[in-house]
Amino acid sequence: MIVVVPAFAVPLSDKTGLKTKFDVDVGDKTYVIETVANFNIDDVAFYNDTLVFQISSGLQNNLLELQIPQNITKGEIHLFLNEQEVVPKILANQKISFVTLEFPGNGTHTLKVKSDFTLVPEPEIIQDEPVNMVVIFVAVAIIAIAAGSVMMYKKRKPVTR
Repeated sequence: MIVVVPAFAVPLSDKTGLKTKFDVDVGDKTYVIETVANFNIDDVAFYNDTLVFQISSGLQNNLLELQIPQNITKGEIHLFLNEQEVVPKILANQKISFVTLEFPGNGTHTLKVKSDFTLVPEPEIIQDEPVNMVVIFVAVAIIAIAAGSVMMYKKRKPVTR
C-alpha cells in the first residue's frame, strides 16, 4: 500500500466559495438568485424593490459573486453593505447581472442590492361585459323623444297679432 503525503500543505484559499441557489418571491413570480461566496448567506429576501442578503462570515477577506435575473434588477445597480454604499464589479447581459464584490470584516453583515427598476404588475385583462340591450333601447328612446320635441318646437310658428 502506497500513501502519498504532500510535502507542503497549502490551506484552501479565502477565495474558495460554495455555490448556492435561493428562490426569491417577487410579486407573484419566483426568481432564482445564484451565489458563490466564501461565507454563509443566512437569508435572501426581496423587500420594497430591494434584495436583502443576511451574511455571517468567519473570514476577514470576503468574496461574493451574484447572478441576479434582469427581471428584478434592470437599470443601474447599487449595493449597500451595512448601510454604506460599495462599488462592486458588475457585468450584465439580457438575462442576468453578474456582480462580484470583495469586502473585509468577519461577523454579521447585511447586503442590500437596489436598482432603478421597479416591478410593475402586469395589467389585468378585463373581460367585456355583455351589452345590456334594455339600457341601449331606453337611451335611444330618450334621444328620439328629445329630438322630436326640438323639431316640434322649431316647426311651431309664432302667433302674430
